[in-house]
Amino acid sequence: MTALWLTVALMTGAAVFVVLGSLARRREVPADAAEADVAVYRDQIDEIARDRARGLIDERDADSARVEVARRLIAASDRGGLEAEAAPSVRRRRAAAVIALVGLPLVSLGGYAVLGSPGVPDQPLAARAKQAPDVSRVADMVSRVEAALAKNPDDGRGWEVIAPIYLGMGRADDAAGAYRNVIRLLGSTPDRQANLGEALFAAAEGVVTQDARIAFERSVEGDAPSIKGSLYLARAAQQDGDLPAALARLKTLMERAPKDAPYLGALKDELQRMAEVPPLPLPTGAEAEALKTPEQRMAKVREMVDALGDRLAGEGGDLGEWLRLARARAVLGDTDKARAAIEQARAKFSGDGRAAARLDALALGLGLEGRGA
Repeated sequence: MTALWLTVALMTGAAVFVVLGSLARRREVPADAAEADVAVYRDQIDEIARDRARGLIDERDADSARVEVARRLIAASDRGGLEAEAAPSVRRRRAAAVIALVGLPLVSLGGYAVLGSPGVPDQPLAARAKQAPDVSRVADMVSRVEAALAKNPDDGRGWEVIAPIYLGMGRADDAAGAYRNVIRLLGSTPDRQANLGEALFAAAEGVVTQDARIAFERSVEGDAPSIKGSLYLARAAQQDGDLPAALARLKTLMERAPKDAPYLGALKDELQRMAEVPPLPLPTGAEAEALKTPEQRMAKVREMVDALGDRLAGEGGDLGEWLRLARARAVLGDTDKARAAIEQARAKFSGDGRAAARLDALALGLGLEGRGA
């Protein structure tokens, strides 16, 4: 910090002296230069009169010469007056420059020392961008909004602003109350009903309660049903043990979604979650330590997946193993082999409705069928 202030002081001083030096330098003009010019031009006028008297020039030439000499005489007289006034003007400009270049920096630095925070360390933008939001500021903002709502509880926009903040802060019950106020004051829309249901779902710690289900069902009514509401209703169906109904709802969303729909990723994640795919057991201990490079680890994974596929093709296996094989094939980029695994599993578990639903969910979630296939 000391080095910074020293550098600033030196730079300011250098700038001051450069400007003052420029102001100090001026072109020296003899004091009687203008008076000498005036005297010369007056002599010329007298000379013209003498030449006319001797008949050396005619009257027309004499008049022209007198006009030109008179013009030069007036100009010389004006320069003399300006130079007489110049000295005080230059002194005033120099005084103003000294005040501006010396006084203003001193006043500015002194004011910053009193009102600013010169002892605070620097805060680079890159470092500040990585910091988490100031919780105290968020809490202060929430307090201000709450105070305003306490004075005007019928401010629907205020409730709509604070509701998602409550949810982000983990205050799900408050968020649900805020969304109820929004619907009461501003009217019901699919998005507002879906947000209310989401807050009730969070308040119930991940369970779709009856109140949440009602809100989600309202959110999918009409011509513009809520995607969020449909996702939660699918989860409610799975929660009730009706996986085919959950899959049917998500499959409909998948088929109707535009190719660039921003919620396709969430749909696929939800479908894979419903498939309940057990993880592939990976090497551990000494065997894992022996795999030094990414290429070695990838080769080991492929070896394990191929071994699983050979075993299931020869001996068969449970549904979880078939799901694991299909997902592993897809992750490795072997989409044709992943589809073949799905079809083999469907044939094997053709009489099990729940197994069929899990296989369908995984196929959709991996993009092997429907949208993205």
